[in-house]
Amino acid sequence: MSCVLRVLTASLGAGVVAAEASPVANQCSGGSAAASCPSRGPQGVDLMQRSFVHSELAITEQLHGDYDCDGDGVQDCGKWDYGIGMCKNQAVCGHLYKFPDATLDRSCRCRKCASFPGTAFGDAMLKNPEQAGAPFNAMSWGLFKNWADHMDTCAPWVMPRDDTALQNLLAYARGKGYKVRISGAGHSAGGIVTDGQNRQVLVLSLAEYTAPGEWEFGIRDMPDGSKRATVNAGWTQFHLYEKIRPLGFFVPAQTAGYFFSLGGIVANSVHGGSYRAGFVHGYATRMRVMLFDGSIKIIDTEEEMRYWRCSFGLHGIILGVEMQLEQREQLQMYVAKDKMSAWNAEEFWKFIKQTAEADLPAEVLPAEGGQGSRKSWNGEFFVDFINGGETPQVISYSQKANHSIDPDFDGELGIPEKVHEGYAYMKNKRVAEDGRGWMTWGEAARRFGAPPIKIAGVEVNDILDGTKALPLAGLLSKAAVQEIPGFVERMSKRVNDGFFLTYSPAALAAAYFVEPSKGFAAMDYLRKVQLESKKSKDFVWNLPGEFRFINVSDSA
Repeated sequence: MSCVLRVLTASLGAGVVAAEASPVANQCSGGSAAASCPSRGPQGVDLMQRSFVHSELAITEQLHGDYDCDGDGVQDCGKWDYGIGMCKNQAVCGHLYKFPDATLDRSCRCRKCASFPGTAFGDAMLKNPEQAGAPFNAMSWGLFKNWADHMDTCAPWVMPRDDTALQNLLAYARGKGYKVRISGAGHSAGGIVTDGQNRQVLVLSLAEYTAPGEWEFGIRDMPDGSKRATVNAGWTQFHLYEKIRPLGFFVPAQTAGYFFSLGGIVANSVHGGSYRAGFVHGYATRMRVMLFDGSIKIIDTEEEMRYWRCSFGLHGIILGVEMQLEQREQLQMYVAKDKMSAWNAEEFWKFIKQTAEADLPAEVLPAEGGQGSRKSWNGEFFVDFINGGETPQVISYSQKANHSIDPDFDGELGIPEKVHEGYAYMKNKRVAEDGRGWMTWGEAARRFGAPPIKIAGVEVNDILDGTKALPLAGLLSKAAVQEIPGFVERMSKRVNDGFFLTYSPAALAAAYFVEPSKGFAAMDYLRKVQLESKKSKDFVWNLPGEFRFINVSDSA
């Protein structure tokens, strides 16, 4: 097992810049009511253009123009729904920017996803299983796109409800010669699920799936006195912790936010901020899986588990997962923060070792920064380079447990008295997404990950795509750092389970793994890149730099 540092850089709304707006848009942006001005929504929204990476199939073969999708002389597209932040008539219309579009309305063009007869893209059984009388019990979730909204395809997104539905769907796909891709909550980057180029691809999700017996949820006692939980792979971490947190149990590693499916987590290289833990898939001890022919198998030997962990869905469908649990009688969620007196290796490592009290062995770290208490078992670090210059603000969302807690900590340390009410409040909150109507937060989290943060009904990344000016980037980076303490305090009082994010904007992130000894050099380079972007007219980084420490083991 070896310790590595993961450096992460992210930005919201990386996309089309205001400079690309047409002359008409510039003339009308001051509030002119001239007849030549295009129709528009709320003030300022005319420059909010997303930067999707669309499937080429979604924007080609436009035989009848951009807005008349079926050639009947009636305009099907060209209208933006400002209430839900999507194009109207989603069945055939999508956000497809072309220069010099001045409004979101003009970027609502025919997707042409209905014009592929004889393929998965045009199969009515996949696009509307219930109405078409499909031989499998499933809900359609429209067309696959990933959570960050930059991979938008024509591939049908289908959510079977049980084992029989899955088996029947696989049989149907085999009979048609289709290829099945498996998604979780859609947080995967780029084209990991599908890039939308193959018309014979359908995407399958377990967001509506119910597993039989203990594989929906169960806890079993192990001979060594420990406990393990079996859980539906279509659940998110929220749904698992709703069950185990009131009992005082945790998975050894966890992410900042709840909104990843458990199947997706163990099929990928997902990790948290625990100094001594590794990828979450390393704590999966058994799996219930379905193979290509619909047969179901229990994977329970370490030899086989190694091939299923981080397998990206290539072996089959992970239906259920058994996870190791550990008990924490006390948990302290808190934030350590500082404005660095100077940006150098000494101050960088001093914050990690002494202020954040990171539980990191001395042998993997450089000498700078002295020694710390090592009382914190978890740390997620954020550095506001955009505003900080030579003295950036740095914070760590940290956790202490059991004997390491601070005796004078003024906050929740145990299981909150109303923990069940806390989970119920979050789970049952009503949200809307992508024109699909209202649903509970718990349903939304399983179907498409975290509901996006919105301002006045418009997604944050839509606003950012049209406003690339530096002051906004600085405000966003600063706000991201300043708001974390409030998130942590609120979640500590409500459920105190270690998670602090329940909503999140669609950030695009890049991450790199380096040895801890190279940690400062890596962050120094990221600082250089972010600060240089302030001079750019095309792209400015607008989120803090992040990093975590991970113990990587040979488990997959």
